[in-house]
Amino acid sequence: MPHITMLLGLVLLLAGVVSGIQLPFIGKPISPQPIRPDEVKYATGFTLRHIFHHGTEEYPKVHLRKDIGPSYRMASGRQSFQVSSQVKTVTRMAERDPDFIESYLHYARTKGAVAIEFDWTHEDIMVPNITDRDTLVEFAKVTADAYVEDPTEGDWIDVGLPLNETGGFGWDANGLRGHVFADETNSTVLIAIKGTSAALFHSDGNTVSNDKINDNLLFSCCCARISYLWSTVCDCYEKSYTCSQSCLEDALYSEDRYYRATLDMYRNVTSLYPYANIWVTGHSLGGAMSALLARTYGLAAIAFESPGEQLAAQRLHLPFPPIPLNESAIWHIGNTADPIFMGVCNGPTSVCWLGGYAMETQCHAGLECIYDTVNDKRWHISISNHRIRPIIDMILSYNTTPSCIAPVNCQDCYDWNFV
Repeated sequence: MPHITMLLGLVLLLAGVVSGIQLPFIGKPISPQPIRPDEVKYATGFTLRHIFHHGTEEYPKVHLRKDIGPSYRMASGRQSFQVSSQVKTVTRMAERDPDFIESYLHYARTKGAVAIEFDWTHEDIMVPNITDRDTLVEFAKVTADAYVEDPTEGDWIDVGLPLNETGGFGWDANGLRGHVFADETNSTVLIAIKGTSAALFHSDGNTVSNDKINDNLLFSCCCARISYLWSTVCDCYEKSYTCSQSCLEDALYSEDRYYRATLDMYRNVTSLYPYANIWVTGHSLGGAMSALLARTYGLAAIAFESPGEQLAAQRLHLPFPPIPLNESAIWHIGNTADPIFMGVCNGPTSVCWLGGYAMETQCHAGLECIYDTVNDKRWHISISNHRIRPIIDMILSYNTTPSCIAPVNCQDCYDWNFV
C-alpha cells in the first residue's frame, strides 16, 4: 500500500506543521567512510564525539551541543573502546523520517484518531552482539560515563530554537543529557542517555528533581497517585482507581518531558549523521528512554536495569511491528536482586515509596536478559543492586551472558480503570 502511506505522510506532515513540530536541526552532515561488510562483523572502535543537553520544565526549548576533541578520555580513562557486532534482521516502519514519525504521534493522540496500518520493512542491520560479555561490559561503562557532569572545557552550541532566556540553563540545569559516540568510519553511532540522579540511588546531581518527576510520570499507574498523601505529577486522576487516558497521553508527550526531549536529541544526531546506523543505550531511567526511542524508530537498544516501559510505550502509541516480541532488537539487561528492574520496588515499606518514587510498572517492551544473582550469587534484593557500577562488576563475574526472552502475560496496573 505505498500510495496509502504516501497520502498518509502528506496528511500527517500537515498535521505536524499545524501542531508546531520542529524542522530538522541545522548541522553539517557527517558521511560514513567506505567499509567492507567483513570489517563490521567483529569489532568497531568508538570515541565520544558530542555531548547533548536538552532542557525540560521551564526551559523546554533549550538544546545545546558540545563537540568533543579526539584527545578526550572517558571516565574510565579510555579514549576509545571496541564492541562486537553482528547482523540481525529487524522489522521497522518503512517511513522513519522524524517529521513523519512525530506527526503520526501527534495524530494518534487526537480525539477520533483511527488505527493506521503502516508499511513495514525487513532489514539486515548491524546490532550489538549481546552474547559477548565484553561488549555488554563496554555498553555498561558507556552508560556510567553518561552520569558524569560536564567533563570538558569549551563552548556549548545552541542547536535548538533561538533563546531569549539568560542564565539558569546548560549543563547545570535540569534536563535530559546524552553522550554521542561514533566509530572510526562514522557508520555506527551510539547514543548513551543518562539515567536518574538521586541520593536514593547513590548518584546525586543537578537533575534530581526533574528525573524524579519523569520517573513518576513514566512508571506509575496514574501520575504517582498512590496515596492521598502524595503530590501528583499530572492532573489525570479522577477518582478511586480511575484515571484519564487522554490526559496521561498528553502528559507523557508534553514538550517539557523527557520523551519529547529524547525525540529532539535523536533528530539532532541524525541530522549530523544522516547515513549512520544508530544504537541507543542507558541505565535506569536512561535505559527506559533508550528503549522508547528504539521502539519509536526501530533501532537496536541495550537498556540496563530499566523500569518497565511497556505501559509508557502503549500510552505514547509507539509503533509495534507485527512480529513476535522475541524478534526484538531491544534488550533489557537486569538482575533478580534489583527491585526496580523486577518491578517490586513499591508499597509503603519499599525504599522507592519512602523516597517518593512511584515505581509501579514491571513489564518491558523488549527482550529480558536476566542475571539470577539471588540464586547464583546469594545477593539480597536491595536498591544498591540497581546502581550501574555493581552491574559492571556483576557482568564481569559471569563467564557467559544470560538468555534473552520475551516477557509472558505481563500486565501493569490491572486494577485501574483508564477512561
